[in-house]
Amino acid sequence: MLGKLIIFLSISSTAYAGPSNIVRPCHYTNTVCLRENLAANSNCNPTVRGSIPGEYSIGRFPFETPYFNASYIDNNLIIRNHNKCVTSEFFYNVQADTLVLSIDCPFLEFESERTMIQHFSLREDNVFSYHYVGIYPLIRITMNLPHANAMDPCSAFAFADVTTLPIFRINPNDKKTANYLSQDMTLLNIFERETFFYRAKQLILTFINSKICDFGCNA
Repeated sequence: MLGKLIIFLSISSTAYAGPSNIVRPCHYTNTVCLRENLAANSNCNPTVRGSIPGEYSIGRFPFETPYFNASYIDNNLIIRNHNKCVTSEFFYNVQADTLVLSIDCPFLEFESERTMIQHFSLREDNVFSYHYVGIYPLIRITMNLPHANAMDPCSAFAFADVTTLPIFRINPNDKKTANYLSQDMTLLNIFERETFFYRAKQLILTFINSKICDFGCNA
């Protein structure tokens, strides 16, 4: 099952010590070694641009917050400091036939014209609009890639740990929104976890495809 992987490791990488079922073929900071391992055990293209822009935009980014019965759309979303993300973990669990890859992203910044759609039972939605800027001190994203000799992050799940709540600024675009928005931040941690349930995959796939090995997919 992992024959290709084990052969590749034995001839081209120095494995780091760990539990018997954990194989660390590279230090997670060695991007060249990470790229060689991914390319040897998948169909990814190792020819990558090698960087992420310090700022880029996405025209429309929708996400859901089920706990709050609300849908959101980030219009003209600007993402900053994605280029500061670094790999923070990389290992194979041989017994589970799974690769674990994590990245740490300090001071990610998101800016958008945000539409909020509040849902209710047996009545129409309410729609609100505001300008949002949020800076997140540290976001940690982890992806588990099963079938470690035929990996496909395009179909894998990405988990985001919002380690610290954001510093943010909100400017309502109309009086209706200004009257509705709450000053109570008690449930902000739940809101941010639900938000990054949707953001995580776009962030880590952009990182992998741009800096390590290109799997040819978006989030």
